[in-house]
Order: sequence, then C-alpha cells, then structure tokens
Amino acid sequence: MTAIVPAELLSGPGPAAALAVGDVSAARTGAVVRRLSGARMRTLDGLYDAFARAWSFPDHFGRNKDAFDDCLGDLPLGLRTAIGAPATGYLTVITDAEQLLSDASDDDFEWFATSPEHWRERSLRSGRGFGLVLSADDDTAPSVAARWEAAGDPLIRLRQD
Repeated sequence: MTAIVPAELLSGPGPAAALAVGDVSAARTGAVVRRLSGARMRTLDGLYDAFARAWSFPDHFGRNKDAFDDCLGDLPLGLRTAIGAPATGYLTVITDAEQLLSDASDDDFEWFATSPEHWRERSLRSGRGFGLVLSADDDTAPSVAARWEAAGDPLIRLRQD
C-alpha cells in the first residue's frame, strides 16, 4: 500500500503536515521530494544536518531555529521533480517518524511541529508549495500522531491506494 500525497497539502488551506502509514507517493503534487530518516534526526543537531544536506542549505546556515526557518522558507527555485518537470513545490518525507527529535527537548519538538504552515506560507510567496509527511508503520503511527497533535498542530491522514 502507498499513501498518496494530495496537492492541497502543499498549497493549503489546512495543515501543511501529514501522516502516512508505509510508503508515500507524491507523483500528483508536482513537488520535488526529499526523504529523510527520523532515526538520523533524534536531536536538533541531527535535524539541522539532515535538512541542510537534503535541501542544500547555504554554507552560512547558522544552525539555529531562526536560520533553519529562513533556509526552509528560501529553498531554491528551479528544482526538478523525479521525472524532470519543473517543481511547483517542496515536500519532505520523514521516515521512522517515531524517532524524530526523540532525544530533543519538548520545546524543540513543539517548535518543529508547529512550523510547517509557516514554511509553506513563506514558500507560497515565491510561488512554490511546501509540505511535510511523517511516515510510520501501523504500530507507531498512533503515537506519532498523538505526539505531533499534542504539540499543537493538526495532521492530515493520508489515504492508502
């Protein structure tokens, strides 16, 4: 089974983050996709490293929350999808989502969980969408959703095809 990402995730209205069980397909979104492992982002430093590598943050990235927000809001134009089409948005899929920031403070997790709509708003100013998908298995998906929503932000549940 594959969860299908709706284009609305990237452009709103509504949450800019979603939960998927299993594999994720963004074929219908027009987005360039980066897949990151939550197991490598158990700490804030791990999160900074993974996103900076995946999205080619500039060398002057300050490795703090404000700089992270700026970099995600200013992702480069001209990226292409997996089939070579010009990208109309940016999508980050986080696998092993139950491990995301699991060794970080509650404040750090709350900052991250409440930021996707801000990042999408900034991306939309440059004509590009933005979305985040948390990917988990059947056993961990309920706890991933509960933790995210307890931080104060809703999630879209992606349907399986």
